[in-house]
Amino acid sequence: MLRLIFYHFKLYFAAYKAMAAVKKRYPSTVFGKRVEIYNQKALNLGEKVSIQNNVILHCGGADWCNNTGSISIGSQSVISPNCVFWGCGANITIGKNFDCAPGVKIFASRTKYEDPIAYPLLNPHVFQDITIGDNVICFANVVIGPGITIGDGAVIGANSLVLNDVPANTIVGGTPAKFIRNLERS
Repeated sequence: MLRLIFYHFKLYFAAYKAMAAVKKRYPSTVFGKRVEIYNQKALNLGEKVSIQNNVILHCGGADWCNNTGSISIGSQSVISPNCVFWGCGANITIGKNFDCAPGVKIFASRTKYEDPIAYPLLNPHVFQDITIGDNVICFANVVIGPGITIGDGAVIGANSLVLNDVPANTIVGGTPAKFIRNLERS
């Protein structure tokens, strides 16, 4: 029992230490509770970013992803609760004023299912950068796959699966996400 308590204390202390380092580098960022940041040295944040409760930011740095990956989030972006950004093996670059609703998942890697092998734990991975422009809105539970570029001012409808690039100033939605209409900006 004592070992278990010590183990959890050790994990808590390591997470606290990582969060303190991030807060020191980015003092204008507001963090919610239970934000998990892996490989915090590969995280870059703009001014006044809000990262709310239960968000996971995995910036790579593990053996399985060749010790690479990063996440960059632009100024005045809001990452709502329960989001997962998986920047392992590739880079996730998000522009300024990103409005991200709860439950959004962004994955810069996936298992390479095209060439299955006998031992699933040894399956190779596909790593592809993701680029999201300025003033993009992602509604709740959007999933964005590897290699996607989303243009400035795009809007992604709730529960959409984004597997293709999204042009600037358009609305897309569905599974998989499809073009709905252009946005006319003033």
